[in-house]
Amino acid sequence: MPDPIQGVNATDALGVSPAGNNEVAAAPVRTDGPGAQTPVDSADVARAQALLATITEAANMVPPANLTRVAELRQAIESGTYQANPQQIAKMIMQIEELLAMGRVA
Repeated sequence: MPDPIQGVNATDALGVSPAGNNEVAAAPVRTDGPGAQTPVDSADVARAQALLATITEAANMVPPANLTRVAELRQAIESGTYQANPQQIAKMIMQIEELLAMGRVA
């Protein structure tokens, strides 16, 4: 079976120069035969940046945790006084499943 990454230099597989080196590294290429060079796939920085912006925006919309309530719940669980409501848990699971089926939760 042929090596799928034949011709890629492992030390510079991403075309990134070592730290402190101001030179721009040439894009890595794969040679498939005599005189033939095929560019190796590269990262799409703009797409990654847009995805990170979307994630950041979604994270900023999440309300902050109520640390007082978290501490109360933790204490109740540790002391054994917390009572779970199985019907409410089942209801919430069903709501999440419906959202997933509709494609609203990733």
